[in-house]
Amino acid sequence: MKIDLSFSQAAIVMPREYNSLRFIIVGAGGTGSYVVPAIARLIYELKQQQHKPVEMLVIDPDVVENGNIPRSNFCAAEIGRFKAQTLAERITMAWGVETEYSCERFDPEKHLKRSSGDYRSLPVIVGCVDNHLARRDMHRAIEEFRGYGTSDAPSLWWIDGGNGRSSGQVLLGSDTERMKPEQHFTGTSICRSLPAPSLVHPDLLVDEDAASQVTRLQDLSCPDRIRLGEQSLNINQRVAVEMSEMLTAMFLTRSLRRFATYFDLETGTSRSLYCTPEQVAAAVPNKK
Repeated sequence: MKIDLSFSQAAIVMPREYNSLRFIIVGAGGTGSYVVPAIARLIYELKQQQHKPVEMLVIDPDVVENGNIPRSNFCAAEIGRFKAQTLAERITMAWGVETEYSCERFDPEKHLKRSSGDYRSLPVIVGCVDNHLARRDMHRAIEEFRGYGTSDAPSLWWIDGGNGRSSGQVLLGSDTERMKPEQHFTGTSICRSLPAPSLVHPDLLVDEDAASQVTRLQDLSCPDRIRLGEQSLNINQRVAVEMSEMLTAMFLTRSLRRFATYFDLETGTSRSLYCTPEQVAAAVPNKK
């Protein structure tokens, strides 16, 4: 039997040095509403241990509706309120973590402007959306923001979470341009950059409705999908846990050795891709 040594041989993801860290959560719905409190706990620990400014911005144009309960992290008393504002105020009161919010669609020029003004600030886009248009905006942000850096180290990271009925994936990256796999690494022990989620899975930027054979289901709300058996009740929490764990390993414990994780709740299985030149090369599909 062949033993897979990928994890033991994987390099540790090491972001560039920064004076301040800024998490930009795009989407405050099913997954985002669980990611926000998880990152708030991470921010609390980071401030306690590293004594550097850490900020969080929550972006979502939608309001809480009846159908969001109980799947999303909201309650009946919050129906009619903006999701982003509701979560930001809740976190600020509960954790003392100052949290900004924007009740509109993600706009790279607007929401990254503050970060780009300070070259020592490191922004991280936390994608919690389920549509290709928002992911295209995040992809564009990675492309444009790259130019603000003063070195080869990425000036912006993007972690993206997505899911189907009972399966999901979490992807972390920083570069939308193809590079030789070894260019992401410094020696064999440090990983300085990674291919962006949209480079590993180009389909994230494609309109699923145009190619789907189940277009009718795309028009249903998430609660309706749950009732029809098209959406697991717990899938969003699992995605949120995987995302927050990867960010915790990246910034708090400095032990992150993976850039993609895939899981299935029905079978109870999961697998990850680790930070080695071989697995990075295998993760990026060839151009057609």
